[in-house]
Amino acid sequence: MATWRKSLSVVALAGVVVSAAPQLKSSWRNPDPHALPVSRVIVIGFTSEQSTRRTMEDALTAEIRRNGASAEPSYSIVPGDVSKDPAAVKAKIAAAGVDGAVIVRVAGVSQEQSWDPGFVPVMPVYYQSLWSYYGYWQPYAWDAGYLRTDTVVRIEAVVYAVNGELMIWSGLSESTNPGSVPKLIQQVAVAVGTELKKRNVVR
Repeated sequence: MATWRKSLSVVALAGVVVSAAPQLKSSWRNPDPHALPVSRVIVIGFTSEQSTRRTMEDALTAEIRRNGASAEPSYSIVPGDVSKDPAAVKAKIAAAGVDGAVIVRVAGVSQEQSWDPGFVPVMPVYYQSLWSYYGYWQPYAWDAGYLRTDTVVRIEAVVYAVNGELMIWSGLSESTNPGSVPKLIQQVAVAVGTELKKRNVVR
């Protein structure tokens, strides 16, 4: 997570960094008739930073509750670091009386470069010949002022049934140059919470 925070501080090589709110790039609902919606959920944030874990779990817990289901953050029953041994937390989660578990983790952080001339050509005539194309675009070629490096953060959320351990739903969000970690987490929580209700994952 330290790497994540460091990556979020990356700025453009030149020009303005443009932020984009998280969007769910994928959302899969298990069509299996046994993949029933859950109503008592434990939210587990996979991160070694306790403050970030609490922020992740609290944000998504609040959204799930807002959408009508019961939810609790895992730090309330498994304080401290999240154990790497599933058996160590399985009994505690089972004893909590929940029927579903949501796991949230950072699936990837990457730097992506793009070249943007800053405008969209509106005159197709410039593409009609070699030299009209050349004359139109050559002044902007390799202009470092338009070379931009974006930080792309992907966060995955997966919902399992505690009994039977069946996957019910999985989703992947993607955001560009999110900047503030707490703001990013809140935005992802809203997007995921809305999708869980929409796809009948929680009730």
